[in-house]
Amino acid sequence: MSYGITSTSQIIDIDSISSGISLYKSALKDFESCGNRVIQAGDTCTANALSIDSSSLQYPIGEVGKAISNLTSEYSGYADEVLAQAKRIYSAQVAEYNAYIASKNKQNV
Repeated sequence: MSYGITSTSQIIDIDSISSGISLYKSALKDFESCGNRVIQAGDTCTANALSIDSSSLQYPIGEVGKAISNLTSEYSGYADEVLAQAKRIYSAQVAEYNAYIASKNKQNV
């Protein structure tokens, strides 16, 4: 794939993308922590404390917490793939720019 790179300003800002992914993954850790707290809350409450009309909510609360925690690894994987793809594009753009500069230098000789 050709990007038509003729200037460094056309190359994606991999540092900003990487920083954004790091911030995103940090937020995911907070999300996972929240899920773990929901699991703990469900574990510490008795079935009677969580019942409505004799139907306990204890099991579903723990499951909600597990679902929240499990999403973290899934979303983290998506973020890793976005970053990996961005790095591949960045490398291709840098190589294309270097080839462009090399061809310009040959023309000026």
